[in-house]
Amino acid sequence: MMITKGKPRLVLTTDVNGTTTPDNTFAEIVRSDDHYDGMEGLMNRYTTGQCPFSDVFPKMNQLTTHVDRARIIQYVIKMPLFTGVEKTFETLVSSENIDGVIALSTTGFGGLMALMNKYRHDFKLKVAASPALLDCLMAEEKTCLIRKILSETDKTLVLDDLIKAYQPYPGLIFHVGDTLGDFPALVHAANQGGLGIAFCPNDALTQKINALNQHIRTGIVQVTPKPGTGPDYSDVFDIVFRKIREKTGTLI
Repeated sequence: MMITKGKPRLVLTTDVNGTTTPDNTFAEIVRSDDHYDGMEGLMNRYTTGQCPFSDVFPKMNQLTTHVDRARIIQYVIKMPLFTGVEKTFETLVSSENIDGVIALSTTGFGGLMALMNKYRHDFKLKVAASPALLDCLMAEEKTCLIRKILSETDKTLVLDDLIKAYQPYPGLIFHVGDTLGDFPALVHAANQGGLGIAFCPNDALTQKINALNQHIRTGIVQVTPKPGTGPDYSDVFDIVFRKIREKTGTLI
């Protein structure tokens, strides 16, 4: 990724399942194997705080035994994305006034996420994800992989990696997510002077955020759909845009 000297730099990490796509990608990729319900049950356990991701990942990985590259590509190409996702990413990484670095930071399967980056995001993003389905990737597709995600707290390390590598403008640090698995990264972004953006948060995440002390809570924005509408990632863009303008005076 080309970083241009003089432009304010921005780092944004985002969850995928329930955040950029309405799909439970874990479950959809094994639907044809009749493992949808089993995979969904495992995901629900850690996203609602019943157990850590590391407890369920071995079984989730095991359920992907019959998933091959062709199935992943077929799924990724037709996978729905929330309104505003593609425009937000394209604007932030291609702006004439901002150098944006975006990473998919997810417990989602790494092979699936890397192919999503290729077929839906034109290789423009970085990917931190769980080490599953990686054998389905070609060498060039693996170049976007920057860190393995094996626990919820690993998402904070993704932010740290990108902050160290790209030295973003003060305050231009963001994490976007929707479940308890995103809580550590949301708080970490806020503690770095940036923003945690809870996009359509589930009840468990909302309760956790509301229990924070007021100082930290002011660094986390909860985004819910407007009445009569569905989730719209453009709301995330609007929040990021306002932060950019507040901190730098720059318009994108």
